[in-house]
Amino acid sequence: MAAHSFKLDLILDTITDGVLVVNSQGVVLYANQAAETLLARSPIIGQSLAIPLNPDNDSYQDINLIRPDGLAWAEMRSSPLEWDGQPGYVIALRDITERKHMELERQKFVSLADNSMEFIGMFDMNFNPFYINEAGMRLIGLDSLEQCIRTPVQEFFFPEDQGYILEEFFPRVLRDGHADVEIRFRHFKSGAPIWMIYNVFFIKDCNGEPVGIATVSRDISERKQAEAALLEADQRKDEFLAMLAHELRNPLAPISNAVQIMKRSGLDETRLTWCRDIIGRQVEHLVRLVDDLLDVSRISRNKIELKKEPLEVSAIVQRAVETSQPLIDARRHEFTVQLPPEQVYVEGDLVRLSQVVSNLLNNAAKYTDEGGRINLAVEPAGDEIFIRVRDNGRGIDPSALSGLFQLFYQVDRTIDRAEGGLGIGLALVKSLVAMHGGEVWTYSEGRGKGSEFVIRLPCLRTSTVAPIFCQTGARPDEGPLRILVVDDNRDAAQSLSMLLTSEGHAVRLAYDGYTALKVALAERPQIMLLDIGLPGMDGYAVARALRQDPALKRMQLIALSGYGRQGDHEQAKTAGFNGYLTKPVDFDELQGALTQPSFPDHIPS
Repeated sequence: MAAHSFKLDLILDTITDGVLVVNSQGVVLYANQAAETLLARSPIIGQSLAIPLNPDNDSYQDINLIRPDGLAWAEMRSSPLEWDGQPGYVIALRDITERKHMELERQKFVSLADNSMEFIGMFDMNFNPFYINEAGMRLIGLDSLEQCIRTPVQEFFFPEDQGYILEEFFPRVLRDGHADVEIRFRHFKSGAPIWMIYNVFFIKDCNGEPVGIATVSRDISERKQAEAALLEADQRKDEFLAMLAHELRNPLAPISNAVQIMKRSGLDETRLTWCRDIIGRQVEHLVRLVDDLLDVSRISRNKIELKKEPLEVSAIVQRAVETSQPLIDARRHEFTVQLPPEQVYVEGDLVRLSQVVSNLLNNAAKYTDEGGRINLAVEPAGDEIFIRVRDNGRGIDPSALSGLFQLFYQVDRTIDRAEGGLGIGLALVKSLVAMHGGEVWTYSEGRGKGSEFVIRLPCLRTSTVAPIFCQTGARPDEGPLRILVVDDNRDAAQSLSMLLTSEGHAVRLAYDGYTALKVALAERPQIMLLDIGLPGMDGYAVARALRQDPALKRMQLIALSGYGRQGDHEQAKTAGFNGYLTKPVDFDELQGALTQPSFPDHIPS
């Protein structure tokens, strides 16, 4: 019997599970080496253990062990047993401390994951999912964890990306223990792609061995959409710059040709007039291009200012028609205008609203083949007014309608660029109408079926419209004027001097601020046309210096500048200028400025 007991001890000491025999009071009668190790007590025989036991039946439970080195967990199985003639129990203990720690960590992970808005999931080493958090399931359109577990992992991804995931990405995870990629998940209900940063890494046990795979992934769809929009905007910018170069070269070519012709000797008056007309028309075209670009810049930076006043809509229409009529007539269109019998008023800027309507008329004229029909109609409706421009022209493809009012958008991008334009006219229309509290939209049934543009504006009640009085402050004709032209661009200064001299005025020139001061003090001109951007002493400094001399207070100062912002006008007024003209100067505007009263509105102290 002793030999048998010895062999049994040898056998029990070789197993990793702890085996104990205790009596009914919990005193240890037998323990193998694994039990002593697990309980951290040696020798343990004769010691009393506080272990919960079922006196009648077999029991199975997880128990917590308090050891000198901390807490441990064991899986305990016990059965009643008679040992050496006394009742007791045999107990088997299996160390599950590592498993319990992993479960606790998993519970912490799940608790954090369930409160996270990111996609968090866990997989076994074969990439079979066994957990996805609530936010993750909502993101991809799955209703339950069971549905997730039943779904093969590749089906979580957009079809075009599944091959990459299985053949390249997952092998990299298994090789390196982690990997990340920007990739498209699939929404299980809509099928739509969802751009994600897919970050995957091993879950490791306390020995550093991988036991699973986890992912913490973030939805980057908004960022991807923003990147796509930036890319599209950048592409439109490149197309715009190419178009701008084309549109600038077009008028420069006839100007250059006309200049070469004018250089030839013996040129008759007919050809000379023809050259002048060409140069004049093409310069006007260049000015319109620059004005459009400046308008876009002002609107995009919220720098444009409207001079709002009660306006009769018929006045807006009349001014727009005057602007667009030459183009309409040149293309031999049939043009009709329909106005309501009663007067209708809006509050707005006459120049800007006329520009809006004129832009739509010009588009209709350009994109309707010669001999087409264009109709402009004004329709009051309650507290609103609708201005409609219809044509029977080329029409617009439905796919292009959504982008039609975007900056630099071009419906036709053919190489010939026959109709010209920079793709900014309709963007200006939309912005200017919105600044007047209205909106603009378009209809078209497709190519070859014409189009209709509609402007909606709030209208004023007749009772709120006050009479508008015009006051003029022009001074009577005083004959030839003494004028000093100051500009560091000698060609600009000399050509303006020639124009003014041809009108009978006495003109002196200066090419910098210091010389301008000397000439002004010596000759006391009645008017100085002063460039702002002078080198050294700029135009503002010259103006302030001039206004310090009492003898020059009656001199009229008119600023010349390539900048036309409202802030530039205000700065010029503060410096002591009477007027402000934007280059290239329209000669009619210049002549009007020369006839204004010669006293400044504001003279700095």
